[in-house]
Amino acid sequence: MAVKGNLNAMQDSTKSAPREASKLIICMLPDDGSHKALLKALYQEKQITRVEVISCLETGSLGNANAKPGTVADTYMGRMVRVVVPAAEADALFEFICENANMDREGGGVVLQHALVTSTLFSFPEGVAEEET
Repeated sequence: MAVKGNLNAMQDSTKSAPREASKLIICMLPDDGSHKALLKALYQEKQITRVEVISCLETGSLGNANAKPGTVADTYMGRMVRVVVPAAEADALFEFICENANMDREGGGVVLQHALVTSTLFSFPEGVAEEET
């Protein structure tokens, strides 16, 4: 059976907002406030304004190996910081995040990056005041 026409509305740029090739950078950090310093650096030095921070329970990579049979591995609170960036800027921002999130310390966390199918850039119109923190 042959199908003609647009099979995926996501591919039709004439009916929606413009999209760009993007990557998602995920940074898992301990809940020690280090995510706040990272967010500040992303905003001040890279003008990144689209970031998601999620509180979550984490366990170490060897948590299950160290747990006794029939028990749950020790967990601790953590923060997941997720940033969507244009694909062309992703590698440089990945390095920036690794440097500014203190990843080199013991228990410092992990940073991951992967490609997204697409993303849409939304921005406020000119003249909209910025919120104060």
